[in-house]
Amino acid sequence: MNQTFSGVVLLGAVLLCALVLFVIGLVMKPKTAGKGLHKSANNKMNLDKAKPKFNSKAGAFSKTSNEQLLKLKNLISKNFPDITALMREHHLVLERNAKKVALLTLDVNAALGRRRLGEVTVINFHKLPSVEELRIELSGV
Repeated sequence: MNQTFSGVVLLGAVLLCALVLFVIGLVMKPKTAGKGLHKSANNKMNLDKAKPKFNSKAGAFSKTSNEQLLKLKNLISKNFPDITALMREHHLVLERNAKKVALLTLDVNAALGRRRLGEVTVINFHKLPSVEELRIELSGV
């Protein structure tokens, strides 16, 4: 018996399968399909009470460090007229003759001292340094 399916029988089988899948889709529709726009508008996350997703150490991004950086910038501009201090979010960039010479940070969590980052010296302090400490640290820069 050598039988083959005709084109009409195959087309009927494909349409029957599509109809069955369509009926299953109507019966088993998702629970949130009818509430789409209204649900997202009413249930916005409260940003004030939300817990941050990252695990930073306490005081890493505080306003007091920015205030101390501003004091350090003022201290440098008063006592070192040849150096220009540019304030960034978490550090100061020191420039002499429009060339970066040092980065100053005030971070309790970082290691105290100095290191090199390419041509620039990175100096970290744990607290606001005195003028003498600044003179010692910036003498080699």
